[in-house]
Amino acid sequence: MDDKQAFFVQSEDGRKFKMVIRGDLGKLSVGKIRRYLKSYGIPDGQLLLYDGVVLEDSAVGGDFGLKNNSMLQLVSPRRGTVAAEVRSKPTSNPTPHVSGEKRSSSTHRATSTDTHARHSERPSSRPLTTATVSHVDPSSMSDGLSQTNVVSSTALGSNVNSKNNGKNIGSSLSATLEVENSRLRDEVDRLHQELSELRGRQKCGDGGVRTGPVLVDLLQNAKSNLQELSEELGVSLQFDMNLTCVIGTDERHTVLVTFDHATERLYVYSTLLTQLPVDAAVRVKLYELLLEGSLLGREVCGGGIGMSLQSGIVLLSTSIPLRNCSTSALKDIMPSFVETLGRWRSLINELLD
Repeated sequence: MDDKQAFFVQSEDGRKFKMVIRGDLGKLSVGKIRRYLKSYGIPDGQLLLYDGVVLEDSAVGGDFGLKNNSMLQLVSPRRGTVAAEVRSKPTSNPTPHVSGEKRSSSTHRATSTDTHARHSERPSSRPLTTATVSHVDPSSMSDGLSQTNVVSSTALGSNVNSKNNGKNIGSSLSATLEVENSRLRDEVDRLHQELSELRGRQKCGDGGVRTGPVLVDLLQNAKSNLQELSEELGVSLQFDMNLTCVIGTDERHTVLVTFDHATERLYVYSTLLTQLPVDAAVRVKLYELLLEGSLLGREVCGGGIGMSLQSGIVLLSTSIPLRNCSTSALKDIMPSFVETLGRWRSLINELLD
């Protein structure tokens, strides 16, 4: 048996659906077939028949002889009284094979016997107590028997017509499959977009401002760094409302320390120049000096030099990543920063003089 097996389902409105299954059709349940049909817009509550036999959801293909290229029919319950007369429990006595019965001279009797033989031909090869396909009980269906025969005849006629019109079926199925493939592609694109948005939100969450206990711990680390520097210098130091502390008693040695929530860093900075030179040539030489000295951060205490054209000031700055540094980091870096600050002020003064 090939890995791919196929069968057809024909609805009352003339639509035909092709079901392509990998594996054994004998293990395919009717309930799963209904779920497939529901994805194509078939409403619940319709009867599913095979050779005029109503199939229960618990039945599998092997119970009613489902095979490659078989044709199943969808019938609305209001088309007949078959659904009301179906027996959900199998009878205790096996149905006798038609070949062992004597044919009656009555035409109606022969027609009923042939119909019953078609219904019981496949289940007779299996123990009836394990069969999951429900059969119509002729003894309890005096009025519904003729309607059952009509449904069976219609289903068989549709099966014959579908074979004669194979090209039309192929065209209809191709159009249906194309619509389904388009729907699946749209669904995949939507899922890809949702995944990208989720990853973007995760990245923003990882790189954004942290709140809660983590931020409190970082602020406490900044205060502890300032406290150790205060003890080292022998002066009282604390952050103001802007989380900035001014260190130094004169303008020459004034250093500012600021805690920044967004970057989780403690910034140390001071001015190198409070007014940019007016002469363009001197200003170019100043830029060259600052850029050359900032190369790789070796001459700027691991930080950098920046300027504000609007305010006309030049700043030397460095920073301490509080998440990865101890409470003594500010105390350890301050002597080197003050030394670097003095050296750069001397170089700039020489250039301007």
